[in-house]
Amino acid sequence: RGLGDVYKRQKMDLDGKISLITGAGQGIGEGIAKVLAAHGSKVVLVDLNGDAAKKVSDQINSNIPDAAVSFQANLTDETAITAMIEFAHEKFNRLDCICNNAAASKGIGPVEDYALQDVQATLDLTFTALWKCLQAEIKYLKHHGNPASIVNISSNSALTGYAFNSIYAASKAAVNNLTQSVAKELARKNIRVNAVSPGTINTPGVKRYFEEEPSAKETLEKSSLLRRIGEPEEIGEMVAFLLSERSSFITGQIISVDGGASIN
Repeated sequence: RGLGDVYKRQKMDLDGKISLITGAGQGIGEGIAKVLAAHGSKVVLVDLNGDAAKKVSDQINSNIPDAAVSFQANLTDETAITAMIEFAHEKFNRLDCICNNAAASKGIGPVEDYALQDVQATLDLTFTALWKCLQAEIKYLKHHGNPASIVNISSNSALTGYAFNSIYAASKAAVNNLTQSVAKELARKNIRVNAVSPGTINTPGVKRYFEEEPSAKETLEKSSLLRRIGEPEEIGEMVAFLLSERSSFITGQIISVDGGASIN
């Protein structure tokens, strides 16, 4: 599952498509961006960390010339979201595929100990920013009238709960419901909206956690029916499918990519 393997995969009907991915500077967002590019899409990588987004776009371009561009944006800022959409339009003149991946959690611990400021920050970063992105993206897509597909990145914690990180789980549950509601609104506009719900994925944050808590890796591997941790590119493959025309009759769905952990 190395980087080289990503670029050798068969393309999935994304040739000539323009895709925007938020939170693309590392982890799941990075994996999604690389897989979409490997399947033939031009990709716009957006991240709060502009240097990280550029590093990933440079890696993509070293394998697939002129496939990627990067943009720095704080997605809690509506002005930055507008600028993100304008940047994508200026570069490629349209958007076909959108993956809203950016999210973050502030605060951890028993629910009774959560500070209101951490609750608000988590909601802002994980739900409200995605909602603001959807508003701008949908206005753009409706204005230009082109068929499109949107994928929001959720979390299995939205389905099963997340002890000591309850506000993040609740925020992602809100993302799931928003996904379904918006899918109902946009179906007649030929815009499909789905969500991907990752299980435990081998991101930099998870790797750091395993270094601090070595026993956690074995526990989480056993929580998966496949007895392993997932890779960011495996989330990317599901996103690529949902963004492509191969999933043309799928909308309003929350799809877990978790090695079976959600039913174990």
